[in-house]
Amino acid sequence: MSRHALARVCAFLCAVLLCRSARAQEYYGVPIENGGVAFLLDVSGSMVERTEQLELRGAVGAVKGDEAWRSGASRRAGPSAAPQISKIESARRELLHALSSLRDGTNFTIITFGLRTAEWPSGARPMGSASIALAREYLVRVLAGGGTPMAEALQLGFQVPNVRTLFVVSDGRPTTGEVLRLVTQLQSSREGRRMVINTVGIGRDQDSALLCQLARDNEGVYVRDREVACTFSPCSPGDGLVTFYPPEAVQTPHVTRICSSAKHPDCTPKLVYDMMVSEARLQIATRDRTKVTNCVELDDPYPATIVLHEDGFEATDYTRPGHPSHPGKIMRIVKRQDDEVVVETTGAGKLRPSDFEAVDLLLIEAVYKKIAPKKPEVDALPTKPKVDALPEKPKVKPLPTKPKGEPLPKKPDPMRKPP
Repeated sequence: MSRHALARVCAFLCAVLLCRSARAQEYYGVPIENGGVAFLLDVSGSMVERTEQLELRGAVGAVKGDEAWRSGASRRAGPSAAPQISKIESARRELLHALSSLRDGTNFTIITFGLRTAEWPSGARPMGSASIALAREYLVRVLAGGGTPMAEALQLGFQVPNVRTLFVVSDGRPTTGEVLRLVTQLQSSREGRRMVINTVGIGRDQDSALLCQLARDNEGVYVRDREVACTFSPCSPGDGLVTFYPPEAVQTPHVTRICSSAKHPDCTPKLVYDMMVSEARLQIATRDRTKVTNCVELDDPYPATIVLHEDGFEATDYTRPGHPSHPGKIMRIVKRQDDEVVVETTGAGKLRPSDFEAVDLLLIEAVYKKIAPKKPEVDALPTKPKVDALPEKPKVKPLPTKPKGEPLPKKPDPMRKPP
């Protein structure tokens, strides 16, 4: 192979790798967050029915200006006419597309529920070329049949280690268990960060009320056929905060080193997180120095809302109407990387992670005031040894006085005449 041909091949491979690394992780047009994902696929008997092919890739559109997806908002995706394929085939294609969008190393697993509920034989594994091949072979062999045991699938999904997000794809109503009550119990017993649950409904018989409530209660998004049907509200229904953004609006995470636990034993994620929310200005660009509470609203200098996730050392900033970066949100997570405690800042919409560099500098300064080693106490200067008292001078005895005798006779005064 000539040198020029080799250079072209290398350039092509580099372009492919860069394209793969830059591509957003998504499933049915919903971003896949970092931290691992489990795909819960309904393979009940009704999934063999034919439906319109769901071409959602890129359809859950971009945020432009003040136009954004809100709770209850929806957008049409393409023409109404689409080729008719079985629902199981449509779900299989979307899942393969989602897997191909995962970044190498991202943990994932597949759980099917129909005649029985089971995790695929490979279990939770990192994404890679071998994983894609195994998933393709497995999905081709999946057959539809039985009921819709969604509760059992969710319970199994919560048990998978290193998973932060569940996607539930279903075309019907659950046939076993009380799903919402079960998920509430699973979330309360979960250690660390709450599980994010996104739901996807296929066909006319889907349980829209359940799938929407399941997403709203668990920080997720509900996609009904070709539309975003509803999203969760972090503080209260109708709070006006834009919580959902399509994959192309999510920006690259920015990581800032805060302190080293190797140099400072007191440097822990909890200490850094507690410091970050001790004053609003250490979390978001503001002059407000009050302590951050969940759903706190700030107006100085621009309106924003901060939502706390204390179980995962995470806080999310949402801009409100009137903010120059509205709509936008920033997710800030405190975590450990080797011996370092860092803050990972991920942006979506108009708010950018780089806008928080000055905030991180303030946070670093505040943390080091807390963990900087105290000045060693200076030992008291040794006191001079006591000097023994000088011996008292011996008392000098007074010289002996002459004994008192008779007074000496006075000498005669020559000038005086004798009597």
